[in-house]
Amino acid sequence: MKKTLIFCFALFLVFTLTGCKSPSEAAAEKVSEKILEGATGGKVDLDGEKATIKTEDGSVVSFGGNEWPSDKLGEDIPKLNGKVTYVANSDAMCMIIIEGVKAGEFEKYVEKVKDAGFNQNEMNYSDNSTKTYMASNAKDIAFQLTYMVDTEEVSITAGKNEK
Repeated sequence: MKKTLIFCFALFLVFTLTGCKSPSEAAAEKVSEKILEGATGGKVDLDGEKATIKTEDGSVVSFGGNEWPSDKLGEDIPKLNGKVTYVANSDAMCMIIIEGVKAGEFEKYVEKVKDAGFNQNEMNYSDNSTKTYMASNAKDIAFQLTYMVDTEEVSITAGKNEK
């Protein structure tokens, strides 16, 4: 009986310390972190659907999540309303995918991007299925915006140009 009580108490502590994750989920997360650390050479932190990798040179890259980035290169990108489904963000690059954007909202967003300074070396492409806007800004950040007409999905990619 005493062993059963100790076992139950230990399980209670494990559940409390892992933030309502089952022991198998917490263990899988730790194993995944170790595999990614071996592959990337950096320190990996998995938090639900988001992964953050801190490399030996001090740079930090975040993948996943569904919130608009407010730091790193993402802070230079004007916000677009819609359902954010993917984010990858670092000091050197940022990629955001947004669903549920109507064509008119996309056109307004292109103007917002231009007003934010992404208006140098502009290029536009459009056909029946996609609309693309590419430009750079005074900080030498290259910016590409692609709208998929059929799926109402926007892909935003920004990156610092290497010199």
